[in-house]
Amino acid sequence: DETVPRGSDRDDSDRPGQIGSYEIVSELGRGGMGVVYKARDIRLKRTVALKVILSGSHADSTERKRFQTEAESVARLKHQNIVQVYEVGECDGHPFLAIEYCAGGSLDDRLKDRRPSPLEAAELVASVAAAMEHSHRAGVVHRDLKPANVLFDADGTPKIADFGLAKKLDEDEGHTRTGTIMGSLGYMAPEQARGQNAKTSGRTDVYSMGAILYSLLTGNPPFQGSNAIETLNLVVGGDPIPIRRTNPACPQDLETIALKCLSKSPADRYQSSQ
Repeated sequence: DETVPRGSDRDDSDRPGQIGSYEIVSELGRGGMGVVYKARDIRLKRTVALKVILSGSHADSTERKRFQTEAESVARLKHQNIVQVYEVGECDGHPFLAIEYCAGGSLDDRLKDRRPSPLEAAELVASVAAAMEHSHRAGVVHRDLKPANVLFDADGTPKIADFGLAKKLDEDEGHTRTGTIMGSLGYMAPEQARGQNAKTSGRTDVYSMGAILYSLLTGNPPFQGSNAIETLNLVVGGDPIPIRRTNPACPQDLETIALKCLSKSPADRYQSSQ
């Protein structure tokens, strides 16, 4: 999984004191490629999330390409429900992104505390869908939508984060091999599970939004095997348990919307996030 800025701080005595003009406050999250710090922009006197490639000057071309893709993708997007990128830079061989800091934590964190009502779930996914419609119109597919990548600002406004696996529809993906599985198991579309990266489109994100809605309504993603291979097989060929069997309070229309998003064939899903 990619690293995302989180709302809760981690204590880490190894963290640097400063990167460029950013004073490091605490560590927020860490993943395979990067680390995210809560930092203070000394020049503008504001708190940011600072995403840094862990391997720094040793980062391989794929890591640097993904980092650049994320920066370029989010730079195209200006929407109230998408995290803003303030600066793209490099310090002592360490590429970094300065991103809007979201103090309210992630949807993943919130789901551990309680399950939202069907109305709350619908409103939240509607906000995400509006943001993704904006993203798709700008030619950017996210490809890793999941509760951990939906953050909240201090006012509770949801913000989509982590465009590290984004695909720009007007560019060739030379750094992504066909057959490479990209995404997060519980929320990836069947075409991603098959490694068919050339076939990913806005409808891939529509599937993931359906999986998020399903998770909000039932407490679990639509497919969970006992291991990664079993989960992948279920994503490609399994049928999700009807939502109302788990949550009778869910309106039938909302279940219908979620299950249509989860159609195996992109052609059977909603054709736009709108």
